[in-house]
Amino acid sequence: MSQDRTIDCLECGMTVTFGIVHCPKCDNRLDLQHDGSTVTVDIAHNHETVREAMQKLQRNMKETRESNAQNLRIVVGSGRIRDEVLGLLYDLRSRETIIDFSQDDKNPGAVTIKLKP
Repeated sequence: MSQDRTIDCLECGMTVTFGIVHCPKCDNRLDLQHDGSTVTVDIAHNHETVREAMQKLQRNMKETRESNAQNLRIVVGSGRIRDEVLGLLYDLRSRETIIDFSQDDKNPGAVTIKLKP
C-alpha cells in the first residue's frame, strides 16, 4: 500500500498529490504558494563540519520549498560555515535558484533566504 504525500491548495483548499504543479480546480501554481512564514534552522552550532552544514542547508532548502513557508532563516555562526553559505547563496541567486537572501541586521550569524515570490 503506497501512501502518496498530499498538499492543500492555499487558494481553493483542494487536496492534491504532492508534485502536481497546477491545482486542477483553480489552476494556481502550487509550488509557488506560501503563507508568508519563515522556517528557522541552526546549521552551525552542533559541532557540524562545513560539509555537514552545507548538506543541512540543501536539505532544509528542499524541505522548505515543499512546505507552505516562503523563507528559510538559517543560523550560520560567524566562521567558515557562514563564509561557505554566503558563497553558495550568491551563486544560487545569480542562477535564480533562490529569489534573494539577506543577513540579519541584528545577528550577522543568521541569513534569511527567500525561496518563493
